[in-house]
Formats: sequence, structure tokens, C-alpha cells
Amino acid sequence: MSARVFLVGSEAHTARAVTAARQAELEPVVYRDRGDGPEALAGAARGARVDGIYSADEAHAELVAAAAQSLGLPCFSTKAARLLHNKEALRAVLGAHTQLNPRYGVANTLAGVRHALQQLGLPAVVKPVDGAGGSGALIVRDIDDAPLAFARASRAASNGRVLVEPHLAGTEYRVVCHCGDSGWGTLTVLSNVPAGRDHLYDRALVAPVRVAGPLRARLREQVRAVIRLIGRFEGVVVFEFLSVDDDLYLLEMAHINETPALATGLFPAICGIDLLELDVASSIGRAFASKPRFTVCGALWWLEPRSGVVASVHGISEARSVPGVAAVEIAAKVGTVLSHQVDAPSRDAAGYVLATARTPRRALEKAQYASEYLRVEVAATLEL
Repeated sequence: MSARVFLVGSEAHTARAVTAARQAELEPVVYRDRGDGPEALAGAARGARVDGIYSADEAHAELVAAAAQSLGLPCFSTKAARLLHNKEALRAVLGAHTQLNPRYGVANTLAGVRHALQQLGLPAVVKPVDGAGGSGALIVRDIDDAPLAFARASRAASNGRVLVEPHLAGTEYRVVCHCGDSGWGTLTVLSNVPAGRDHLYDRALVAPVRVAGPLRARLREQVRAVIRLIGRFEGVVVFEFLSVDDDLYLLEMAHINETPALATGLFPAICGIDLLELDVASSIGRAFASKPRFTVCGALWWLEPRSGVVASVHGISEARSVPGVAAVEIAAKVGTVLSHQVDAPSRDAAGYVLATARTPRRALEKAQYASEYLRVEVAATLEL
């Protein structure tokens, strides 16, 4: 009989987790959270005789951690769950024990955001304290944009609180780690490709990135330090560091289920391992089978949306025929309403092109070239 696992989260997140669970030869059972708390979840899990409870998104991480802990099931600690979900709590812990924090402020009013921006200087980033996947974040380069930034970030936050940090020029490194009872290990290091326009975040994601010398040692040392601070963690976590001259900052800590394009797209393409499958299996205590089946380099090139109602999509077959293209994912279907792109293509995009090659640069070139075949026609433009 297959092991059973409860999946808790939003509809979109649990749908992906169901697929991953079946790939891992587990029996998925979706639990619909009605806000009844960890006791109700633990009782339902006990009644269903599940072997594990999986938080399919960060919003339910604390609920799942509390329920799993009460039942003695594998899971990350409640402290780790809170730090995953709450950036304010993460900043407090890092500030007390490390030098990894950038300067920052927290506010729950527009006046508070304006004050933080004046103290920190521009450009700065305003983002929700407990958002995930970059939702609601915006780079502010003009103080007059503070109302827009606060409105977006506070709407995406469950408690209306927002985090304000300087937008620093540097190189981003995403360190993907798996953690469990037997310790932790680095699966890969990725890097963002800048968008080339000052109001956007990133244009693409490439992997693996080779980090050598003192920076490699510092990254490993700081990952080890953060893992000690967050407590027990069962699963795959992504640490997003920013290297600026001689300084190293931890910008984000994310559960792998918040980056599906990386988990089920880019990473399997470069080594044959589905990170979401591996992560869901960790909820029943299964050991990590993280040995690569092959090794190549890959790039995710995000597609920029056009605002309006999608009338037609062209060039998919041509893009897929480009040598090295592993996937073309188009979220823009006929009839879909696409809104204006506000900040990052990776969050507002109509999809992506994934390509592989012998080097990250060549993979990036192929993905960009293939994307030029794609054209989304809209029947009407949305007016501001």
C-alpha cells in the first residue's frame, strides 16, 4: 500500500503537489483548510491515517508544522515555518545573530513607508512582510511612487505590514539546499539575469552557477549559520543571497514550492530531479535521492506579457523546434485577460522558455532566441 500524505495549501499549490506526490508513488489527500487551526488538521490527519502532512505553500507552513509536530510526523520546526512565512521575523533573527541583514524598516501606514524611504534612501524595495513568490513587491525610485508601492505590498500582506529595504546593485545567488535528519547539502547555485530596465527585477534565471574562492566559502558558511538559526527543516529550501562588494546579505528564504518553474522545470532539465517530488516525499520522512542523473546547464527566459484580452498565440512550435529548448510554457491562453506588467517578468509573465546547453551563457542565448518566435496577440488593450 502506498504511503498517504495530506496536502495543505491553495488550490494551485495543492494541484502541483498532487502531481508530485503521485510521481513519488504516494497517495495524495487534499485537506481544505477552513481556518480551524492545527488541532483540527491534526485530528483529520489522525483519522485519515496519513503518514505525513505537506505544506504546499508558505502561507500554511506554520499550521502544518504545528499539526505535524503534535503527531510526531516529519516536518520543519514551527520556528522555521514562521521564518519562511514572515520576513519581519526573519530579519529580527538575522539581526540578532548575524551580519546578513541589509538596512530595513517595517511599516503599516503610508506615512511609515515614506519615513522608511527617507531614512534608507532611493532606490528601495517595498514588499509585504508575509508575501511569497514576489507578490506585491515593487522597486521605488521616486518618492511619489510610495503610495502605489504601499498599496500593492499591503494588499498582498495578511496583516497589512510591509518591509522596506534598499535596492542594492550586486549579484544574486540562489542556493538550493535539501535538509533533513541526516544533515543538509547544496543541490545547486543559481543566479538571476538583470532585466536591463531600471523598474524591473530579473529577466532570466540560469543554473548552475560556479562560485569559487572566498565567496564560495562565505556562502557555505552563512548557509550553515542560517540553518542552525532556523532550527529543524525537512525539505528543500532556497536561500537568496546578494553579494555587494565585500558584503553578503540574505534577501529571502523560500520553500521550493513557491518557485514551481525552478522546481519542476529548470532543475529537472539540468539534472533529472524534480525538486517538488523530492520535497513532498520528505514529508513522510523519505531520504533524499538527490544524486544527479545527468548534468547540463539551463536557463529560464521569462516572457513579457502584453496587456489586454488574448486573441491568439503564435510561434509555439517554432520555439520548441530550436535545438536545446526543453520547454515552452505559455500561461496566456485565448480569452485570458493579461494586466499591465508592473515589475518583474518572473511574476507577471505570460510564461517562459527553458533551454539547456553546455554553458549557462549558451543556454541563455538559446532561450532568448527561441522566445523571439513567440507572439501573443491581444484583441483589446487595457487602459490605465
